[in-house]
Amino acid sequence: MKPKNALTIILLLLLSAGLVSALSGCYGIPTGTTAEATVGQLQLKASGAGIVKANAQKTTFKIRCAVCSFQTEEITINTPKPGDPYVLDWICPNCGHGQRIVIEAFAQ
Repeated sequence: MKPKNALTIILLLLLSAGLVSALSGCYGIPTGTTAEATVGQLQLKASGAGIVKANAQKTTFKIRCAVCSFQTEEITINTPKPGDPYVLDWICPNCGHGQRIVIEAFAQ
């Protein structure tokens, strides 16, 4: 393999890795939160956000932007029931990125 071809391949790999990282959101959930929580006989699962605390009546969560890492303050909602998920189409106030937040409850 010629050095020029090897350099081209390396540059393409680095570019594609950066693109995948940007599209998948490399920041994860906010610190101090979890993706899942157990409340009595319910298993709560969050996507696009992290659960801070939850009980049978209220669930508190935070959102972290997958693009710029902006993190919201705590948001409290009524704890969802099985088959009736909480869905929020959230737009980051910092960069304008749109994320879908879903918090679902499953019976154990």
